[in-house]
Amino acid sequence: MLTTFKTNTIRSGAALAALAISLPVMAGTPKALTMVPGDSEIVVVMPNVGELLSDMDKVNAMMGDMGKPEVMMMTSMVRGMPGMNLEGSAAVVLDMQDDWEHEPDAVVLLPVSNFNDLTQGREAVNGLVEFPMGGQNIYFRDIGGGYVAMSNDTDILGSFTPASHTIEQAQAMLGTAGNRVASANDVMVYVSLDALRPMIEGSFEEMEQQGDMIEMMMGAEAAQGFDTFMNLYKTAVADGHAIVTGMSFDDQQGFAFDFGLQFKDGSDSAAMFNNNGDAGAYFNRVPQMDFFFAQAFDLRGEGIQAMITEYMDLVQKMDSSGMTAGFDFNALLQQFQGGAQILGASDAMMMNGILSNTVMYSEGKDADACIEAMQAMYGKMGEVDQDGVSLKAAFSDEPVSVNGIDAYTHSMSIDIDPAMMGGGGGFGAPDPSMMMQMMYGPSRGPSGYAAKAGEGMVFTFSQNEELLTKAYKAASGQNTMMSNQGIAAAAALLPDNRVMEAYVGVDHILNTVGPMLMMFGIVPEFEPIDSLTPVAFGATADGGGMMVRSVLPLNTVKAIMEMIPEDAMGGGDDWDDDDDMSF
Repeated sequence: MLTTFKTNTIRSGAALAALAISLPVMAGTPKALTMVPGDSEIVVVMPNVGELLSDMDKVNAMMGDMGKPEVMMMTSMVRGMPGMNLEGSAAVVLDMQDDWEHEPDAVVLLPVSNFNDLTQGREAVNGLVEFPMGGQNIYFRDIGGGYVAMSNDTDILGSFTPASHTIEQAQAMLGTAGNRVASANDVMVYVSLDALRPMIEGSFEEMEQQGDMIEMMMGAEAAQGFDTFMNLYKTAVADGHAIVTGMSFDDQQGFAFDFGLQFKDGSDSAAMFNNNGDAGAYFNRVPQMDFFFAQAFDLRGEGIQAMITEYMDLVQKMDSSGMTAGFDFNALLQQFQGGAQILGASDAMMMNGILSNTVMYSEGKDADACIEAMQAMYGKMGEVDQDGVSLKAAFSDEPVSVNGIDAYTHSMSIDIDPAMMGGGGGFGAPDPSMMMQMMYGPSRGPSGYAAKAGEGMVFTFSQNEELLTKAYKAASGQNTMMSNQGIAAAAALLPDNRVMEAYVGVDHILNTVGPMLMMFGIVPEFEPIDSLTPVAFGATADGGGMMVRSVLPLNTVKAIMEMIPEDAMGGGDDWDDDDDMSF
């Protein structure tokens, strides 16, 4: 079995995951995948070896004292290997051998321009060339097509059978989600659920035994929730084709992380993930404003609507109290087919509530039906007092005029028994009343206006007439978030056809909490931060699969690092003195 080479391969993979991270789109499917056998269980792919090495060096240099000299040594060593094709793609093929606990068998596929140069003219014995590297012997095997296979186990390397797929076959293996990940990352990991399904299904019995323990310890309701989770998990395993992840770095743009799940063609799950999306268009229906958080959804797809219905059915089945059925959230969600929500920045958020400057726009089948659904839901809530939680809710029957806008008022106040929080707000125990006021202001719950506007409805989380007026005008396209340059810059880094996207206004968050951190001595000093590109998230649900991308813009990462004291980052301490970074 593989020994040091396997360990170093896995550690190098971890180093690549932590360090080697390129946003520039690398067109085309990596050629290395055409050599990967179709029954491979896990494959780590480097779409462009030279790009990867360069980005590893850049990230390592950017980390300053926290960087590791071993990284530069490793990248220099790979660049110095004669006969390597640094413009090509590479792959590590891992075989779990039906065992999660031990190291997998590994074969590395390297792109070469000249096999004889790589092996420095050494003679092959039984097709394998022995070569000393890093204090041990490894073996190369010429598998044609501009590739060599590498391992330190002659049996594994000798029995490895490369594939001869076409690019189109490799694309079909990846699916829509996988091809998105492969085309935009320095490193991707492909996990075949088809190949690993027997191993995964073997864990069902043990998990179900845990469910029996949950029922014994926590009761039937908790067990029902676990059973629901198990059914969803089994469906995902049965219908799943592959999990794909990716990581990239660009010294002008930043870091990106992808996660994708591709379902088998023709499966019920795949049918739910064939939705077109244009979530960002809804930012043209909410007002331009400084923000802590902004998000948009496009839920018009038939598959997404079916998922929402199934989810609400599951929620009602899991609710033994019958409260969710009484509130009929499903009727309300059926009216919501898309929209955007902005959690606006507020200098006085601790007094008025963190969420007080929140505005939402939604579109559905019928705005009047949406109002009726909300009136019915709030009416059924009325007054709830059970298990230490008191809730009072109201939604007006008729609209009132607010700056000429017909608006309904809504309010909800929530009181929590301090005993549920571990005391009455004394030392070490949070004061629930104070927490609710910090979140929502004096109302201690989401309260504001709702009004028909544009082609949908606007909602505010406070009875702020100016905020309502801005929201109402934005619903018709006046002075909207579509003109926000930060969101536009971040959106350009996300995948297309998005059904969801979200942005975190790090600059406004830091400028709000920075003075408090300085006051409490957490940071020595704080200077207001200029505009930063938001942290961004985007999700797709098409092509029989889904993908989520997270993007950390470089200027934002640097601003956060500069704000944190050096001693809080561990200074120049090594991440792990015992780690062996050799390849």
